[in-house]
Amino acid sequence: MAYDYEKPRHRVALPRYYIARYPVTVAQFRAFVEASGHRPADAQSLEGLPTHPVVDVNWYDAVAYCDWLTVQLRTWEHTSEPLAALLRQGDWRVTLPSEAEWEKAARGKDGRVYPWGNDPDPDRANYGGSDRVVAKAVGCFPGGTSPYGVEELSGNVWEWTRSLWDAYPYPSERIARSKREDLQAPAEESRVMRGGTFWGARQDVRCADRNRDDARHVGNHVGFRVALAGPP
Repeated sequence: MAYDYEKPRHRVALPRYYIARYPVTVAQFRAFVEASGHRPADAQSLEGLPTHPVVDVNWYDAVAYCDWLTVQLRTWEHTSEPLAALLRQGDWRVTLPSEAEWEKAARGKDGRVYPWGNDPDPDRANYGGSDRVVAKAVGCFPGGTSPYGVEELSGNVWEWTRSLWDAYPYPSERIARSKREDLQAPAEESRVMRGGTFWGARQDVRCADRNRDDARHVGNHVGFRVALAGPP
């Protein structure tokens, strides 16, 4: 089953990018807040268990984390290659994935329904069908890993992307795509979230499902993961 806002099915050509294996955790977000002095939209974002995905963050909190991490990785002497060279010489930066980048990381080349295949499985992800009613620590569902080795892409928490909500097809052409991913768009414009959540039904944790909300929205089921991408 596909919702109308997932149609029409279409191809998207993407430039090279990297995406994090896991969502950002409470411990990682807390380290950012303590080091930078950033004031999160909701102080509860700092109160979860350290190994759980950070939640109660709005889109601006997520972008601020990405900007801070860009600087840290550019200056840290232990940043591994090829990321170090891309960050220091190639004008790449840490950012939120676009919704197309997120979906590619989840579905692989064969367009699978879930990161692990085409059938729902409550043993591979934290969603409503598993009777688990809270977010779980990252790494708890290795059986749900995508073809690219990315975990937690189905269930657990919704994840902010950098994309503005709009109808499909998603643009492949560079200029049109940069408008779809405008980081300076007004706060009231909706941003896309992907991945479903711990209380979602099986149809809501499919790789193709989309959600949206005001960039200022916070919720105990909304977090994010980071990506590394070149200039828009």
